[in-house]
Amino acid sequence: MTKRLRAIDREALERAIAIDRQRDLATRQQIDEKLEREPWREVAEFAAYGCQCTALHLKPWQPPPCWAHPDDGDGEYGPVMGRRAAAELLRRLLAAGLSRYEPDPVKALDRVERAA
Repeated sequence: MTKRLRAIDREALERAIAIDRQRDLATRQQIDEKLEREPWREVAEFAAYGCQCTALHLKPWQPPPCWAHPDDGDGEYGPVMGRRAAAELLRRLLAAGLSRYEPDPVKALDRVERAA
């Protein structure tokens, strides 16, 4: 059973789709085709993944916060894998009342911190 989305998560996922669709024609077509044949949530999480990887300049092996667990550590391969960094960013997002799916986590956190 799929866990029900919080309103803040749905809003972040909707923004991720919109951002990804604006990236370029090929990405827009990819998202539109996926929306025709895959569940909305899967496509939205795919878009959030792409947005976070781009915004955070992640290497292909580094996970974005949307894939992290708050308790993740570096594991046997050390900090180069980025698991701890993703978990730390996820914890900051959740503590600020933001979604794990924020398309640009650092900008979202900056916006919250400036407002406080």
